[in-house]
Amino acid sequence: MTAVPRSQRSAWCWATHSVHHSAEQMTLLASLRLGWTSLFSAGWLIYIPLVLLGLPPFVLVTLLMLNLRYQFFLHTEAVGRRGPLEWIFNTPAHHRLHHASNNAYIDRNYWGVLILFDRLFGTLAIERLDVAICYGLSQRRPAQNRVRLAFREWVGIFAEVFAVRTAGGIARALFSPPGILRDPR
Repeated sequence: MTAVPRSQRSAWCWATHSVHHSAEQMTLLASLRLGWTSLFSAGWLIYIPLVLLGLPPFVLVTLLMLNLRYQFFLHTEAVGRRGPLEWIFNTPAHHRLHHASNNAYIDRNYWGVLILFDRLFGTLAIERLDVAICYGLSQRRPAQNRVRLAFREWVGIFAEVFAVRTAGGIARALFSPPGILRDPR
């Protein structure tokens, strides 16, 4: 059983989130490398049911701000292993593997604060001494042009949408895992 955030496993949401994962070094600045198209990809829609169920917007915004602060701390190679805390919490050691682009680590350690969910869903990875961590996007060459970096996934999605002729093909182009259908250039 696996359950992973949609921003990682849906091409539509990955198009925005891939900008964050394009960093080729794990530094605190990588945590600030965010896509420009968040409003368009509509990942924020997931919070509407929480507000409709009665969560005060102030509480939601406060929790999101606290989460972002914690996420900032995770983006570093300067912090080593954290011992027993790593059994429960996501730590920089776990998060480095989440950003890795090599096959031994890809699609691992998704959850932002509690690593317990990765343990539960079978997506936990522990760094191996025989496999060095490579950062960046596994199926993309580095892009120095900020506009190209921000929009290249969207270009690939829409090229595929216009190339297919069925509703199922369009749905696959929009919501399948990233890199499955498109040419990995």
